[in-house]
Amino acid sequence: MLERRITFYCGEAGLPAYQLNQLKKLTTYFQSKVELFNVSQLTRAPVSQPLKMLALANKPHALCQLIINGSDAELANLVLTDFIAQYGLSLSQFSPSLPFKISLPLTSIYSGKSNSCINKAETIAQLSQMLVAQQAITSEQQPALQQALLARETISATVMGPGIALPHVMHEMITQPAMAIVCHHQAIDWGSSRGNIRRAIAMVLPKPPLKAVIMAFAQFSKCLLNDDFCAALTSAQQPQELKALVIEALR
Repeated sequence: MLERRITFYCGEAGLPAYQLNQLKKLTTYFQSKVELFNVSQLTRAPVSQPLKMLALANKPHALCQLIINGSDAELANLVLTDFIAQYGLSLSQFSPSLPFKISLPLTSIYSGKSNSCINKAETIAQLSQMLVAQQAITSEQQPALQQALLARETISATVMGPGIALPHVMHEMITQPAMAIVCHHQAIDWGSSRGNIRRAIAMVLPKPPLKAVIMAFAQFSKCLLNDDFCAALTSAQQPQELKALVIEALR
């Protein structure tokens, strides 16, 4: 079945009831099933149920997705994207804040046309090089960070939810909290009974970290145990969309 997702922020007033009713009416023109997924609440509901929808979309600047499944999902996606452009905010129109500074520029999200990193070790090497570019560590420290991430994997493979690995480390050499993401178009073996992965998200923290940082990354790890959130991450194709999903999970 064809699936399309539209990721957006609600406006200052969320999505009011009259807008949700318009959205419900639009979806009746298509055979596809349409649901609203509130990323921060990790809750979804059919667009055909406005009262449940209102509970999900009534918060200012909530990060949401319209999930469209069906044979005419492509056409529904075109029409509903136009609706969201009218009543919601695009990912470039709003930037949520965090209680601490983190390095996650769009350049720290890599998605090649083919798997340039074909195994765990090469993926972790790629991630550590990306963290050097973010100035979380120096180029001289890159081999040490790479080894630290690999050493953590020997304790237990860091596969969290479906298709997502979270290689992570806390170390004195790290100057600031930082993340990097490598997206594989084909699933690769991460050495876990939980299955192969398509997204590897490196998370590095200075030692000792701030309390706000610990709380945010604990929240992010919790989100990775949610199948709906993992599905959103693995289906996201654009760096800006991936960054929005990650930042929302840290809030």
